[in-house]
Amino acid sequence: VSGATIAGVARATGAGVAGTGRALRRSTEELAQSRMRRPATEAGRAAAAAAGRPGDVVLPPEPDTSELVIRATHVEAPPITDDAEVTAQQPGNDGEAEPAEPPGPATRAGPGESERPEAVVAVRSEDLTPQGRYRAAITDDPNFEWRIPSRRFLTRSNGEAQAPDTAGQEQVAATLLETLGHFGIEAKLVGRVTGPHITRYEIRLAPGTKVSKVAQLKDDLAYSLAATDIRILAPIPGKHAVGVEVPNARRRIVHLGDVFQDPPPDWSPLAVWLGKDIAGRAIGADLAKMPHLLVAGTTGSGKSACINAMLSSILLRATPHEVRLVLVDPKQVELNHYESIPHLLTPVITSPRMAANALQNLVKEMEQRYGMMSLARTRSLAELNRARERREEPPLPYVLCVIDELADLMMVAPADVEDSVIRLAQKARAVGIHLVLATQSPRVDVITGMIKANVPSRIAFAVSSQTDSRVILDQNGAESLLGQGDMLFSPLGSSKIQRIQGAYIDEEQIAELTDAWRRQGEPEFHEELLEEVEGEGGEDDSGESEFHPDEDPLLEEAIALVAQMGTASTSMLQRRLRLGYTRAGRLIDMLERRGIISGYEGSKPRQVLISEADVPRILAYLAEASEGPASPDRARVPDLSDDP
Repeated sequence: VSGATIAGVARATGAGVAGTGRALRRSTEELAQSRMRRPATEAGRAAAAAAGRPGDVVLPPEPDTSELVIRATHVEAPPITDDAEVTAQQPGNDGEAEPAEPPGPATRAGPGESERPEAVVAVRSEDLTPQGRYRAAITDDPNFEWRIPSRRFLTRSNGEAQAPDTAGQEQVAATLLETLGHFGIEAKLVGRVTGPHITRYEIRLAPGTKVSKVAQLKDDLAYSLAATDIRILAPIPGKHAVGVEVPNARRRIVHLGDVFQDPPPDWSPLAVWLGKDIAGRAIGADLAKMPHLLVAGTTGSGKSACINAMLSSILLRATPHEVRLVLVDPKQVELNHYESIPHLLTPVITSPRMAANALQNLVKEMEQRYGMMSLARTRSLAELNRARERREEPPLPYVLCVIDELADLMMVAPADVEDSVIRLAQKARAVGIHLVLATQSPRVDVITGMIKANVPSRIAFAVSSQTDSRVILDQNGAESLLGQGDMLFSPLGSSKIQRIQGAYIDEEQIAELTDAWRRQGEPEFHEELLEEVEGEGGEDDSGESEFHPDEDPLLEEAIALVAQMGTASTSMLQRRLRLGYTRAGRLIDMLERRGIISGYEGSKPRQVLISEADVPRILAYLAEASEGPASPDRARVPDLSDDP
């Protein structure tokens, strides 16, 4: 349940706000008058009050100072209703415009006043948030108007820091051509592109010179230029030239304020700004068109800064009615800035098991949205929302799931996580559910082939080897990056890889942005997303009662698999069938009871007692036995040794 906000009170009618102000001023005047009457007795106070005001109205007894403080605190966020607006404009019985009684704790009734009980509203502690605001379900209320925070707080680079070192670049170009000449390669400089952190020198080779010769001289060129690392593009895609990317002597920081701008009109609320390319152009992307993104790199390469820039880009444009977030942070420190913002569907998830549950529940949400689209005969979230708008129903928001460390999840529940990620990556685009997967361990057991096949957009930061680069991008190059935000971006549908210096936003700016959202309301959590999913194929290790001890839908597939492989083990079934350890072990026991494999023999591997030729007869027998009544012989297949 989210709280009403100062911004919400500011949108109240003029009459209501004026009535609230008059209530505070009147309370202050009453306190001042009561202090002047402090020596008087109880009866004397009433008389003095009657003498101090015209007419026969008797003021209530002196209010307690602590109560006035509470009222002044809580009067900031009274619930706004049409009835309150009308009441604020009605005159009193004596013909004067009486200040409206603000609802809730903003009442002016004293502790001893009993003649006007309708003005006294009891305030329960459960009606208030820990911040002292009224609780109101506004996050999911489509009629609540959110206020986008201003972008003026974003830091921008000054003009002096952006000036390139022209003299130094000319010297580097001359050294580059001279070094190539020493190795018998004739070339000339045809272009130079300067970016925030590197400069690309474009050279054209003499006719008959092999391009591969330049690529082989990478270490020699780095030595002659005294550079930490260089990257050679042989050739530059789309150009009749070879590119040599050399780090700048003075590296410039790209702030998010330097690149953040209004996106094209056809982009979704999931538009993000990544940074600047080597030509200094701002690079943005629409996560809804990617439709999923993989981010990988070593520790300190800039992954978390990239995620912060993407989330900040979304929070600077999208309201909770447009985008809802599911944030997974196993390290517990990377995404805690975003705790309690109204965009969250769940609290920031730090438990890998809870994260696996959230992914499985997102799959259920995806299926439910597909059911809605089928009934509405629509094919995308935009079309579905237009249909819901015609029926006067609230639109469905985009859902962005950000996982900061995929490796931790794959270690705890590899089968559940991989299966959910694959299903979401395959189908969730049309219903507006998108994934951002980040990891500092670009290994094949973390970024599996199925995940890579279904997450086409990738960002690679600096890695330690060419092998890691190929795991992320399917090509070399990331091993030559400089770190600290230097990235290679491979978007969907483009064979050209862009080198980008990532945008940076510091913690103070993130705190200012998130505080601006927290002041407007608290999140409406859907904590059912964290509950364990039951009946989803039994891959959860805790679901011991999901299957009959001698039945499993994957038994036939397991029989065919062990007959084909000629070996049987729990780990093999886990890998091949993408199962949890418990279910794979249960299948091994079932195969042993049916005489498909030998019993446990310590360190010796189990023997497969059937051949591939026996599989059809065994499956037919099991199918026939499953249809008949249960019997002790049902668990074991017939002896096939004497069968011709």
